[in-house]
Amino acid sequence: MNVEPWSTVGPGSSSAIVPGIQYLLRAHGHAVAVTGTYDPATTAAVTAFQTAHAVPADGIVGPVTWPKLVIAVQQGSTGDAVRAVQQFGLARSPGEPPLVVDGSFGPITKERVEFFQESWGLTIDGVAGRETWSFFSTFMPGDRPWALVKQGSSQATNWRVLAAQHLLRAHGATIAADGAFGPQSGQAVKAFQQTLRAVEISTTLGQLDWPSLIITVKQGDGPAGPKGEAVRAVQTLLAGLTVDGDFGPATDAAVREFQQLFAPPVDGIVGPVTWHTLMLRLFE
Repeated sequence: MNVEPWSTVGPGSSSAIVPGIQYLLRAHGHAVAVTGTYDPATTAAVTAFQTAHAVPADGIVGPVTWPKLVIAVQQGSTGDAVRAVQQFGLARSPGEPPLVVDGSFGPITKERVEFFQESWGLTIDGVAGRETWSFFSTFMPGDRPWALVKQGSSQATNWRVLAAQHLLRAHGATIAADGAFGPQSGQAVKAFQQTLRAVEISTTLGQLDWPSLIITVKQGDGPAGPKGEAVRAVQTLLAGLTVDGDFGPATDAAVREFQQLFAPPVDGIVGPVTWHTLMLRLFE
């Protein structure tokens, strides 16, 4: 759950993930029509698939069924498992044409998958496998997942790294905010996770970590102490700001401009909604 935010999808759903499920079922030999609606035929096929793979046969695709259902595909792959990926469109900008759903995993499909992986802090390998599918599975109404920050990533490949390091420092970590999320940063993540829970401990910041890691800040906060580090984290996520930990007029203006575009209300307060939106990038 922390690093793989699998959704739960069942009968009656018509969310964007349903055609992907239907294509995957077809790839496993189930003759279902790709209708985009989780209809009785889809439910029956899911139940049959679950029975064949020794998972609870409830007709619902959730965290136990998904890893069995997904099929890793990459450049050179063909067939319905590729169509399952392509049907998401994966446009990098609002004006870019969606992927052609032709079942052929060519260089354009690879490029779009890599952009999706970069956008969510995943391993950028162009392979639509288990990790990537766990994020594909969230293409449905409701809260979007938090992106990942992994040990081994850098600011160049994951623009959240500096923000993550400053937030970890705000919670007592003695790491450098240097943009390289190496072993010391990974150990700081594990130490932070151990203050929250006894299971799902790793060197990756994920779904269970961010809500407790973020700190609400507003004009007048910083530059010293935990608030100062949290302000620095915000400043690394907004272009053109000096990263000095001082939430002054320039930072307030940048936050309000961002909120007006992406995360109302426009109040200058960086709370959970604004933090979450700052961590997302769905388009170039």
